[in-house]
Amino acid sequence: MAKDYELNLEEIMEEYREALSSTLLTRRTENRKERFNEWPGQSSDGRKWKRNLGKNPVPFDGCSDARIPLVDSYVQEDVDMLMTSLRQMKITASPTESGDAKRAFMVSNLLRWMMENQMTEFFHEAELAANYYCENGLALVSVLWQQETSAAYREIDMDTIRAWAMEQEPASIGTGLPQMIEDEELEEQAMALGGDLLGEDLPDKVLRKIVRDLRNDGRAVYTSPELVKNRPEIKALRVGEDVFFPQDTTDVQGARRIFWRQYMTAEQLKDAKESKGWDAEWTEQVLDRAEGISNAEWAGETNRNRPNRPGMTDLDTRKLYEVVHAFERRCDENGVPGIYYIVFNPHMRTTDAGEQIVGREELLNYAHGEYPFVALRREHLSRRLDDSRGYGEIASTWQRQIKTEYDQRTDRSYLSTMPPLMHPVGRAPDKIGPGVLVPRMRPDDYQYMDAPRLDSGSKEVELTVREMADRYFGRPVGNENQFYARMRQQNMISKWLHYWSDVGCQCLQLMQQFMDDEIYFRVVGSRQAEPIRVGRDEIQGQFDVMVYYNVANLDMELVKEKLNLLKLAVEFDVNGVVDRTTAMEVLFEFIDPQLGERLLKPEEQASLQEIEDERTAFAQIAAGADVDIKPGQAHGLRLQELERLFQSETAQRAMQSDKSFADRVAKRAKQHEHQLQQAENAKIGRLGA
Repeated sequence: MAKDYELNLEEIMEEYREALSSTLLTRRTENRKERFNEWPGQSSDGRKWKRNLGKNPVPFDGCSDARIPLVDSYVQEDVDMLMTSLRQMKITASPTESGDAKRAFMVSNLLRWMMENQMTEFFHEAELAANYYCENGLALVSVLWQQETSAAYREIDMDTIRAWAMEQEPASIGTGLPQMIEDEELEEQAMALGGDLLGEDLPDKVLRKIVRDLRNDGRAVYTSPELVKNRPEIKALRVGEDVFFPQDTTDVQGARRIFWRQYMTAEQLKDAKESKGWDAEWTEQVLDRAEGISNAEWAGETNRNRPNRPGMTDLDTRKLYEVVHAFERRCDENGVPGIYYIVFNPHMRTTDAGEQIVGREELLNYAHGEYPFVALRREHLSRRLDDSRGYGEIASTWQRQIKTEYDQRTDRSYLSTMPPLMHPVGRAPDKIGPGVLVPRMRPDDYQYMDAPRLDSGSKEVELTVREMADRYFGRPVGNENQFYARMRQQNMISKWLHYWSDVGCQCLQLMQQFMDDEIYFRVVGSRQAEPIRVGRDEIQGQFDVMVYYNVANLDMELVKEKLNLLKLAVEFDVNGVVDRTTAMEVLFEFIDPQLGERLLKPEEQASLQEIEDERTAFAQIAAGADVDIKPGQAHGLRLQELERLFQSETAQRAMQSDKSFADRVAKRAKQHEHQLQQAENAKIGRLGA
């Protein structure tokens, strides 16, 4: 069917250039400078020198030029808090339809296993995203399905081929493969059959070498592509450096276009031609014409061999190639919207013949129909997606105020330790120091200048500014704002984890579409669990992925109070409405979720184990043994099973032939009843009848 849409590469490149020149780049640079205390004329000793500044520094050459890490401290502390919450998160897939309820537990564990065990980049990329989130106020996380292959050695010998030939039908041509290999004139037929035997699409030159090695040596070694990655992959992207979008974007899923810039090596480009299906001619043209050329966004023009600069601009691009992945939302010829994927090089839009050329253009065949990005926005100040401030933009003035007070006190210390020496004109002392003789004619010929007056309010100003900054960034300052600080931290973590719920949702949707037909996984954190087999068909359905964590759990004193309240609530449960198994899960969530996963057995498995143990004890009693109960058992469940077993026909017949059997069963039943009564008495003693 003919397309009514013609790709306009010039229009895409023009919008890409506009996105590069947005104010986001300036804000990104300023946020980084404020975080890492970068300014012109710095020296490694933290002082101002004329040789670095090119002019006389104020107040004197060598005065203090301290770097105050106020912004960096807030970023680092909040990154640690966000990553702690993410590492201790509880992730669940909740069904949105009743028919999916049975699959929810399996889907939740599969998703956790994928994100925590298979996606090895997960926490590394999450920490990058947390830094971008705090430093710049905005970050994007890409969620793409990645397939990667790697060459692996394979070996085959004539004995294997003869065994395979014997398994074929008598009339099959495959029975003659060994003879074809040995006959040079039948080499072409042997190559064709050899490809069928190996089950791989190998080049003719490789198949020919295999046949000849088998004929001459009886064995052959060859390389074959092996799938080493087939899973979702996430990447943290810095806005204004890795990813760009039009300035009218209000929501990442509503954007007209999103540009992801990547710097690739020559080998990565060649591999993408084979593994990703990028256009061969375009790849060759980029390799020939675009090495080391990149967009110097700070200058607004193409620059070759750019100098070192902070951030991504430290990257030496002389041997790299700039590749842009453009994602755009548009409708097809039937008016059906979709996400289209275009790969291009911004410095090469046409071939030598003047024809437009791109690396790839296709419909992104993700069933969820969304951009494969999740935007992590720290604050919502307006509709614009980029209207979210970084810590440097907020705290730069406070950081400079503290620096001013600190430099002032340091300069005074310099002058007090070694004050300027006043001397008569033309009679400067040759040497000065302890015990040095300095001749003078009048008492006031030589004397030190008075030290600058101590400003007693300087330290108070610094502490006031720090307290103001602490309050703003949700740090507890005194007892009066403890609740507000915890509320602000919880709001920050809840928002942060909500974004990772969206990431998890996209990962699950890609798994439902592209996962292997069958995989094995274990429950995360459990050493006792057997491997679970699951197929792609078994995880289909509609699920809401939720990630949650309570920041108050970082306060161990508050956790102890919660545990006491939980214990009291369970004791008050006289009607048995509290699920004890769930209560134990909640208890271990407070202590350590991973420890709970290792210690707690699934409810159904635990109940079956208790019943099986009671059946074993009953069999021992029937054999004449006197088996006592053990503390800490599920006495109510065991008593029910004991009574059921005792009422069976086999037990009744045994009781008639052995009267002591009934006594032993009655003794064990009384022991269970005694334990249940003891628990009830303890409850009454605490709560009253």
